Order: sequence, then C-alpha cells, then structure tokens
Amino acid sequence: MVSSSLLLVKLNTFLAMSRGDRLLVCEAAAMLALARLIVLTVPFRYVVPWLQRAPETNSCHKAPLLSVGTAVTMAARNVPWNAVCLPQAMAAKAMLARRGYGSSFHLGAGFDEHGQLIAHAWVVARGTVVVGAAGISNVTPLARFG
Repeated sequence: MVSSSLLLVKLNTFLAMSRGDRLLVCEAAAMLALARLIVLTVPFRYVVPWLQRAPETNSCHKAPLLSVGTAVTMAARNVPWNAVCLPQAMAAKAMLARRGYGSSFHLGAGFDEHGQLIAHAWVVARGTVVVGAAGISNVTPLARFG
C-alpha cells in the first residue's frame, strides 16, 4: 500500500511539471494501458506489421525522443499495473510514430544470474535508446522490427 505522504510527493512532482510534460506523461499512461491490453488480447503475429512501420521526419533533434522516453518511464512507475519493458516499448514506439519519428522495436533474451531465462524489449530512434536501455546488456538481441 502506498502511503499518503508518498502520494502527496508524487502529486506535487506531477503538478510542478510543465503543462506539456504533464500531458506527455498522461499520454504515456494511456499508451501503456493500450499496450497492456494488446499484449493480453492480440496474438503477436498481428502486432508485428504495426511494429515494422517506421515513419520519418527530417528532424535530428533528440530532445523529443528523450522526452517520450522520460514520460513513458515515469508513467510506467506510477500506473497501478505492472508496466514492464514490452508495454513500455510499444507505448514509446506509438508515441514516437504519432510525432513522425521512425523507431526500431527490439526483442532480446538471455539468462539472469540464477540461470533463469529472461526477455527484454527496447526502442531505438535515431541511434538513441528511448526506453529499455537498462536491460540491454543482459540479453542477446533476437529480433528487430522497423
């Protein structure tokens, strides 16, 4: 259970953000919810064509990429469900596509320190890992979409 003082700190942090950043975090939370629903209900083979889409802009600015990554990460820490790397990567890819940024969706697998199989998903745009950077070193890349 989350204490009321922690909720107050989180609320104050959210309210201290700019209006644009608050909207971005809310969009990220909505995309995480949609991604979770898709993961739970849609066979992966139907998701692959969407993952392979890669719109492009002429912009080389990394600031929007980092803003999307930060918003997805922040929303994932605060939604009431478990928003692990797969829905985070799907949400980031969707948010980048909405802004015209092409990105590649990556899947990898490996073994943890206990010998258990682990999987990881991350998104790369313009050479920048937008979400999922923390787990990349523990896995071998297996698939790239987009």
